[in-house]
Amino acid sequence: MQDNFAYLLPFIMLTFGVVFLFLQRIGHASARYWGIGYLSAAFGFATPLVLGGLPFEIQAILSNLLFFSAFFLYGHALLTHFQRPLYTKVRLSVVLVAVALVSFHVVVTPDLKRELVIGDLVCALLLAFPVWLVRKRPIALADRLMVAIASFVVLETLVRIVMLLVMTPNGSMIELSEFFQSDYAFYMQLAASIFGFLLALSVLASQISVTVDRHLHAAEHDPLTDVLNRRGFDRRVPDFRTDTPDGSIIACDIDHFKHINDVYGHAAGDIVLIGLAELLRRNAPEDAPVARFGGEEFVVFVPGQTAAEAGQLASRMRVGLSSLDWRNRGVGSQITASFGVSAVARGDHSVHDAIKRADDSLYSAKRGGRDQVVLEGIRLPAEGPSLRVITKA
Repeated sequence: MQDNFAYLLPFIMLTFGVVFLFLQRIGHASARYWGIGYLSAAFGFATPLVLGGLPFEIQAILSNLLFFSAFFLYGHALLTHFQRPLYTKVRLSVVLVAVALVSFHVVVTPDLKRELVIGDLVCALLLAFPVWLVRKRPIALADRLMVAIASFVVLETLVRIVMLLVMTPNGSMIELSEFFQSDYAFYMQLAASIFGFLLALSVLASQISVTVDRHLHAAEHDPLTDVLNRRGFDRRVPDFRTDTPDGSIIACDIDHFKHINDVYGHAAGDIVLIGLAELLRRNAPEDAPVARFGGEEFVVFVPGQTAAEAGQLASRMRVGLSSLDWRNRGVGSQITASFGVSAVARGDHSVHDAIKRADDSLYSAKRGGRDQVVLEGIRLPAEGPSLRVITKA
């Protein structure tokens, strides 16, 4: 059984190391460290098999160095994944001190028991510190699972130390031949197989979750402004099949946008689009989806607000845009936009019915001189030249 583990462990670690390095090629920064870490662990377990002809002292020092490197890289991967400080120099210092201590107990005063205790304790420390730093960061289920299993790896490593101390009373020495035939060695290989496999699966799930989230974000967001596109907007507005939701639509369109592109260039036009998207997102309520519907037109669904309330919000957006100074961004003229507002009506079959009415009001604002807000369907007192009200026929 122990001979089987001797071949199984390196194979497991090598397989996952290659998989993680492949994931790194498609944009996962932390996967690089997971991959190299698992490869280091694979070579650490394979040292007696691959370098069996070398003196035991060299094998022992090299395998410990590889295990320290593996746990250092696991911690580095966690910190990178959750964008936490890396503390690289401090953690590398721990590795260097650990290698020196292990080498001392291998070469100068050979003591396998102390070598094993130091090795396990340092591996636990190298992973425990990053786990502690990222403990409050996981949000996604896969990330929480990954951190939980990394914590169990730390705990299992500490349990191994206790087992070794209990199984070898004070003053007793461990012979190398006895160690490889001991229950402790069997447990160590079994636990390394199980927890190494579980940790790798949780990391893989986390990486896949990130990939899916990225593709979903790309599919539902406008690549220039990072607000929602039509598809993303439709997925976030309420479902009209059960009941008509309360809320209003704000539609806006940049005035004379073609002139901006012609005079200042398309790069400047993109800057204006990004600036308007940021302004809409900043002024809209937190639960209000903001979308770019193509070209220079944007749509906001404001849940729970009447057309009058949404009209006041649109008016603040209009004033905020017209007061911006674009000269430091390469645009020398004032940028304005026209707004149309419509409330969701009980007869609407989808949010697009309200969007159609808001668009009609928007075009009315364009025809009426631009840089104004037009409300449809509600009789309200006009609030100056920037706000007009259209009543239904």
